[in-house]
Amino acid sequence: MVGEGKLGVVVVHAANNAFGGWNEYNQMIGMGWRGNKGGDRLYLDDAGKQVRVPSGEGDGSGHRYTGEFTVTLRDAEHPVVKGMPTEWLHVRDELYDNMRGPIKDIHLIGTAYSKGTKVHEPMIWTVSFGKGRICHTPLGHDANAMKCLGFASVIERGSEWAATGKVTIPLTPEFPTAKQTKSAP
Repeated sequence: MVGEGKLGVVVVHAANNAFGGWNEYNQMIGMGWRGNKGGDRLYLDDAGKQVRVPSGEGDGSGHRYTGEFTVTLRDAEHPVVKGMPTEWLHVRDELYDNMRGPIKDIHLIGTAYSKGTKVHEPMIWTVSFGKGRICHTPLGHDANAMKCLGFASVIERGSEWAATGKVTIPLTPEFPTAKQTKSAP
């Protein structure tokens, strides 16, 4: 159904921990919480260049940093994030790192610098799976993280984009800035 374009998928936080042995799911999510033999790893260096680490090299997935962190948009024109500040401060959350997978047909939209790994880890991306659209974010560990208006906007707009290929939902005027988090009550 997803590959036929009849369904869109939104993957949030630990949903990427599941189904490590299911090849199609791994293709749909692009990368997720896996051991170091669970596929390649993708990160950005300080120059913004994509670096791919082969399966079996380096660490498996983790969250070596938990706290507030800045989400940096790498494609500010993508419909899911269009209109968001290029950098916005996310509330205390687990910053997933060393995610592994096939990394096929991924479009990286946003990253966050991890104080644990000292590189820019993927935080928002899309995956093309056949004719289907997938929006994936490892943000959202707990209720507090899910109240972040940046996270909520990614989920709302990512859901609409996955379902329709378009985004009509406006950003909240209370969106986080580079220096201040903003959360729903």
